[in-house]
Amino acid sequence: MKDLKSAKDTKPFQIMGAKKTTGIVLFAVGAVILVLALAADPIGIGGSPGFGRRHILGALLGAVLTVVGLALGYKK
Repeated sequence: MKDLKSAKDTKPFQIMGAKKTTGIVLFAVGAVILVLALAADPIGIGGSPGFGRRHILGALLGAVLTVVGLALGYKK
């Protein structure tokens, strides 16, 4: 029973290094979204030629997720 009590007393994302794992996952997902948004037209998944609204939103979302992932991954 003592182990369950100690697990309840810990802060979220601190059980078994989940905070660092979450940071790594967010970083990876953000980097993939960022690369796909920036390279959508050359790799053939872009809708219309040129850098449009969806490209910008994807690049911003990818950049934000990447930065948040880095911050969570390096935070102690």
